[in-house]
Amino acid sequence: MDKNQVFQEMKKYYSQTGKVMDPHVFQSQFSGTVSAQEATLGILMFDQYLDSEVRRHGATG
Repeated sequence: MDKNQVFQEMKKYYSQTGKVMDPHVFQSQFSGTVSAQEATLGILMFDQYLDSEVRRHGATG
């Protein structure tokens, strides 16, 4: 699994639940399937996506 797959899975989880993936969910879903570097890059890509969503739609909550 690479950073793009990590990003897509996190984005899918967010679109389905409206929440950022809990660290325990992340660990159970990705443990052993992705390197630490690819996981970190995927998380950073998702962070940038969330930043752009907030800029586009405003913060909620």
